[in-house]
Order: sequence, then structure tokens, then C-alpha cells
Amino acid sequence: MRASFNNVAKALIATAVALTCSLAACGDDFDPACSPWCAVVDECTEVSVSECTNACMEESSQARAVSSECAHAIRDQNVCLGQLTCTELEAWLDEVPPDAYPCKATDDGVINACVR
Repeated sequence: MRASFNNVAKALIATAVALTCSLAACGDDFDPACSPWCAVVDECTEVSVSECTNACMEESSQARAVSSECAHAIRDQNVCLGQLTCTELEAWLDEVPPDAYPCKATDDGVINACVR
């Protein structure tokens, strides 16, 4: 039951962030993939949705400045991260297990596309 509630809460938070940005014109830096990712961050850490959204928008902007491939890799990573549970987020943060932690493939994609 708790998992169901958490999923509904994540969806509501993500929708609220997206709606806020559409009404307040977050601008070209807003990546819709930030919303579910920031809902996970808000639920599982001490970082608020607004702090996460600001950081995510900045990261997206910086990625676009590198290349379109980098921007796509960052978006793919955000999509993956937005599907994590708190336990999976912890594993991602700790990179455990090293060769198969959650979202490792998208992390590798970011490294390949963005690190020069």
C-alpha cells in the first residue's frame, strides 16, 4: 500500500512541477524529464523539488552548450533516474554494484557524450 501511495505522490509532484513551469514559463532550460527525477529526489533526500528542478535545468542548459548528443544523454539519464525507488537511488549514488548499479548505462552514455 505504501509503495502505491509513493508512486501516486511522485506522479502528483511531477505534474505540479511541470504545471508550475508551464504557467511560470521556466523557459527553454526546462526538461520535462526533470519532474519525475526531482520527485524521486524530493522523496528520498533532503533536497526539495525546487532546488532539484533548478539544478536539473542548469545541467540541461550546460549539456546543450556541449552538444545535442550530450543534451540527449542527460535527458535519458534523467528519465532513468526518475523511475528509481529510494533504495535504487541510494545504490545509484553509491554506484553499487560497480558494474551494474541502477542507471549505469545512462551514466555511461553521459560520460561518452558529454565528457571531452
